[in-house]
Amino acid sequence: MTAICQRNRWPLTHALVAVLLFFASAARAQNAAPEKTPAASQSGVITGNLVVSGSDSPAGATAMAYLIGTPTQGRSKPVDSGGNFRFDGLEAGVYSVSAYLPGFVSSPPASPEESRRLYHPGDSVSLNLIKGGVVTGTVTTGTNGPVVAAAVRAIRIKDLNGQPEPLVIQVRERQTDDRGVYRFYGLPPGVYLISAGGQSSSYGGNLPGAYDNDVPTYAPSSTRDTAMAAMVRSGEEIIADIQYHGDSGQVISGTLAGLVQPAMGFGTPSGTVILIDVRNHAMLASVGASSYSNNGFAFNGVPDGEYELFAQQFLPSRDILRSEPRRVKVQGASISGINLTVAPLGSIAGHLVLESNPPADCVTRRATASLETLIVARRLKQEAKPSAGKPGSPENSAEIPLSNTMNLRLDSVPDVKGDFLLRNLNAGLYRIDSDLPSAGWYLRSIVIGTQPTPGKSSAPNVPRDGVTLKSGERVTGLTITITEGAAGLRGRLSVAEGQSLPTGLRIYLAPAERESRDDVLRFFEARADGDGRFALDNIAPGRYWIIARPDDESDPAKVKPIRQDSALRTRVLRRAEELKKEISLKPCERSSDFDFPYLTSPPPGQ
Repeated sequence: MTAICQRNRWPLTHALVAVLLFFASAARAQNAAPEKTPAASQSGVITGNLVVSGSDSPAGATAMAYLIGTPTQGRSKPVDSGGNFRFDGLEAGVYSVSAYLPGFVSSPPASPEESRRLYHPGDSVSLNLIKGGVVTGTVTTGTNGPVVAAAVRAIRIKDLNGQPEPLVIQVRERQTDDRGVYRFYGLPPGVYLISAGGQSSSYGGNLPGAYDNDVPTYAPSSTRDTAMAAMVRSGEEIIADIQYHGDSGQVISGTLAGLVQPAMGFGTPSGTVILIDVRNHAMLASVGASSYSNNGFAFNGVPDGEYELFAQQFLPSRDILRSEPRRVKVQGASISGINLTVAPLGSIAGHLVLESNPPADCVTRRATASLETLIVARRLKQEAKPSAGKPGSPENSAEIPLSNTMNLRLDSVPDVKGDFLLRNLNAGLYRIDSDLPSAGWYLRSIVIGTQPTPGKSSAPNVPRDGVTLKSGERVTGLTITITEGAAGLRGRLSVAEGQSLPTGLRIYLAPAERESRDDVLRFFEARADGDGRFALDNIAPGRYWIIARPDDESDPAKVKPIRQDSALRTRVLRRAEELKKEISLKPCERSSDFDFPYLTSPPPGQ
């Protein structure tokens, strides 16, 4: 008897835990290892504490620290019984820190801007893990015999709030044992489809299996169209038995061209072709192609539907060759003759300028500041560069191919000379930003070529309009200047007695000087927590309008930063000038108790 039921519910419910994107390890290694200097010697320390929800002790947990911008595997440390861990002897740089405990997953971030936290030596880290969900069951034939060594997949199609997955997701996969039993544990909360059979989705492919040519059967005994979705919550166990059909599927096949011979002539040039289900954004399967197979590839057991496929080759230099994506529709027949050609991706090369400010006394670790700065390129939906003075509107532009959503953000760490390279960029429009080394710095300018003349509207406005890359284009001459003397503002929104703050409030700073209205780097924002507290750092000194507004979207994940949304900047400026709440921040000024009265019933027009 087939069933999907709940067992042993834990009293833990949380929002979406972000699914790890494919190729995350490659993105960490965007740049070559920075040049070492005595100032960058291995002497730094990062300490931290781990809280494991639903467990009295974090025993068995491991903390991991990765130096971004290098190909190293990172370092790991056991977490003690009190949840504490410590990394000693760290070189200067930007680190991501995480924790691993079998059966547990990272706690979801409180807001989208906290989805990726970065650290430097000297920082203290707080991590939280929650109990993952479990899906288990038995796969049987029509006569109730076990289906042995079949690939079973867990595909998360929505979060706990019912929102579909916006990006390509990597499918979890297990094999049935000799009883036909499978078990997934440590699943991030969400809505899942469970299927058995078909070609393996494991990256690089597996050995041929008995069920590779079959159309996957979805729990309880369905096609994709009639599959029953399972809600998986933190700490819950779901039973999803599958009665297997074993229907034959179609084949998508073709050839791969453009592969590059590995350096020194060792090995055979080979690439990987990846198949994505357009309907649920799941990476269904990947197969290799090389001269051993006459550069041919084939996906077996494909059910009717719409798919996107692309190919890529990883080079020892950490460059990636990638093909243009292809959309195909399978409808009752196999598809052959697909030709994919891999080619070099684009890049943006530039230089980081550290601008001193003699009166500033709030900057630490000046000697290693370039190594502790992260240069970020974020891919936007808009694919054509907007004309000067007319910022683009990503909402009305073409969608990014699904394959390109697997690297929407790419990072680079400058070397000690300040040089950096953002590599492996697909064609499209990129917003350039920077994660700064400490609270004492602010981002002053981002330019290509020479510094534009103030007031000259024809000059490129990179912070506002971004950088557009053509396929394989290599852009040079990007200059990012960060300056000493940033201010900070911490405070709390207050309301009259008997009133309460609405949820989803954001605090915005907008430049009060009219000549700075078009400088998007002078706009700042922060999310207020439940009791109205907020914090803004890395603020350029100057005069600002300050305003608090509810999110424009009911879903916080869809809220675009004010620097990326020209319409939001216009609304914020207009309303702030009407309210005329102005503050002035001096270099290195730190306000820690700013009281900002919030109008729960704003005047008309807000």
